[in-house]
Amino acid sequence: MSGQTKFWSFILVFLLMMSCSSCAWLKSNGEWSYKKRDLKNKILKNSNDYNANYTLGITYALRGKKFLIPSTNWKKKFLKRAIPYLEQAIRIKPDSAEAHLALGEIFGNDKINDGFGAIRHTVIAKKLFERKKNIEGLAIAKANLQFFSKKFFSFDILGFTEIQIPEPS
Repeated sequence: MSGQTKFWSFILVFLLMMSCSSCAWLKSNGEWSYKKRDLKNKILKNSNDYNANYTLGITYALRGKKFLIPSTNWKKKFLKRAIPYLEQAIRIKPDSAEAHLALGEIFGNDKINDGFGAIRHTVIAKKLFERKKNIEGLAIAKANLQFFSKKFFSFDILGFTEIQIPEPS
């Protein structure tokens, strides 16, 4: 192969790789917009739909975690958009350990950095997981509490262990 043929082969392979990766990005972005639109329509029809609020909140949170570049504010925007949906899910179903745990993780994220919110919701999730005897969720909540107490402050000192959990709905 001549030098020029190798060069054009390299360019062709590079362009094919770029077009395939952008197609995957567009496909992912398209799926996200359809899912977001469908969930928002469900919420517009019934604002008390726990599953739609919880799923949309989690979807925004997961979308925010995809941004790995620390200098971008996209991660913060997606995480902030997740908060009202998870808060609404908690208003609908106050004993949802999963929603409290997810909200605690969002508040504890470096982009949001709300130590009180992170620890409060994680303590509630821990107590709810204990009540439900959900060992896996309990382990995650305990690990998060340990991390948050090192990151922010000792939650025992501030009385977070006295938080009352909601009764089952």
